[in-house]
Amino acid sequence: MTSAATADYIVVGGGLTGCLIASRLSQSPKTPVVILLEAGSDPSGNTAATGFLTGLSLLGSEFDYRYQSEPVANTANRVHHFNLGKALGGGSLLNYGGWLRADSADYDEWAEIVGDKRWSWEGFKPWFRKTEHFYALDADADEHGFDGPMYVTSVSAAESGERKYPLREPVRQGWSELGVLPNLEKRHVLTNTAVNKVTFTDGVANGVVLHDGRKIAARKEVIICAGAYGTPQILMRSGVGPSSILNEHGISIVHEAPSVGSNLHDHFAIYLAFRVRDPSLGYAMGNEAWQNPALFKGLPWDWVVSGPLPAELAKKHNIEADQQGRNLYEVITLYVPPGIPGIPIDGTHIATSTMLLLPTSRGKVSIRSSNVADPPRIEPNYFDTPLDRDTLIHATRQTLQLLLATGSMGPIIESESPPSGEGLDGLEPLTADSSDGAIEERIRRTGMQHHHSGGTAAMGKVVDVEGRVMGVKRLRCADASILPIPLGGHPQATLYPMAEQLASMIIGDM
Repeated sequence: MTSAATADYIVVGGGLTGCLIASRLSQSPKTPVVILLEAGSDPSGNTAATGFLTGLSLLGSEFDYRYQSEPVANTANRVHHFNLGKALGGGSLLNYGGWLRADSADYDEWAEIVGDKRWSWEGFKPWFRKTEHFYALDADADEHGFDGPMYVTSVSAAESGERKYPLREPVRQGWSELGVLPNLEKRHVLTNTAVNKVTFTDGVANGVVLHDGRKIAARKEVIICAGAYGTPQILMRSGVGPSSILNEHGISIVHEAPSVGSNLHDHFAIYLAFRVRDPSLGYAMGNEAWQNPALFKGLPWDWVVSGPLPAELAKKHNIEADQQGRNLYEVITLYVPPGIPGIPIDGTHIATSTMLLLPTSRGKVSIRSSNVADPPRIEPNYFDTPLDRDTLIHATRQTLQLLLATGSMGPIIESESPPSGEGLDGLEPLTADSSDGAIEERIRRTGMQHHHSGGTAAMGKVVDVEGRVMGVKRLRCADASILPIPLGGHPQATLYPMAEQLASMIIGDM
């Protein structure tokens, strides 16, 4: 690329949504010129990027920004690490391939907040279907698509039914004991190209300035897809953000947008490890009994269970009667400890992830300077509200009861094994009878984010219902930053159809 270039559309960020939107725009009938700018490199030549559990093997690598938060008072003043994909493909390079939509009520709340039914469950359905190439027994054609680009297979249907994990039935029975039942183109891609800021003339976006000073002009739009941390940084460096922050760093104000960087939400969670009584039975990965190749064709997990608060806790927090059935937490059983400090992967332990689905705590993202090379200032503010604390304590107790106190799992699991290592001295094993205080202390000392961040350029606050940045022209945001609320699923399954719908809106405006 020369020192100056021009495109119809500039897409900033080659992650999940940016790649999709750039592709759809370049395939549209008017064949616009699209330039996709990605700060990281192309990982396709790296064999580690295509292997089993790449999310674990690539954490902290050249493909990971690994930002750090400010110390978080609610989690024993710990500094949290944020694994963010620095490569073409973005976070999809580091995640574990989970495809979990939110509940229909979550999307309906989104639509109600922004006043547009296109973001409701029914509004999302066509885009869900367009995204998926779904395979499962008795799949509902109204809910799923069968010729989209994303191949999605349930665990039970994978590998012609051969992907059968050893604790699948006992875990199902354990949840049943606790009362939980099943619920049946013209395009240019530039890597290693960080964007400093968007340029404007009289409030109209007309291009971007790269990290090295080169400029690219946009005849039609600039579309920022840099994620929940990158998008607010670019907006602020471009002069769109809270005036107090822009003035502090000597940035000329293009548009005062106080909500840029606020409303940061993430799925806060606790991982627990459980020692099996007899490792020779092959319940956990790392045992020589794991010989079937089908077991290694994806993240070894089973039974994603979502649940609401019991009535007495819902009433304590004044949750309306018609909202008391909303699922507020998720528990996943894992046959391999996912990097829990001090827990070996040798067939002796299984693990669980217990996660807040609809956290009410909010944090913020800001810039440290106007320099594109400086990492963001992240204040996540996890576990800050009484509702979040009570929900995660209750969910953790449910997890402990499942693994340690049900007739199905109790004979298999010996005990919970606390993590060990720097800063983790004095942790005692949790039991099904542990006090709320003991559970809360463990959460504060070991709880962590699930890397599902969003909300920092929220729809209705920063962008309108078609992703257009309010107060300026020809600038959109189209990534997790625009999610106005947390959604009770894993974001990948929502972000693809969201991007499909936004791309259709952009094409409609051509």
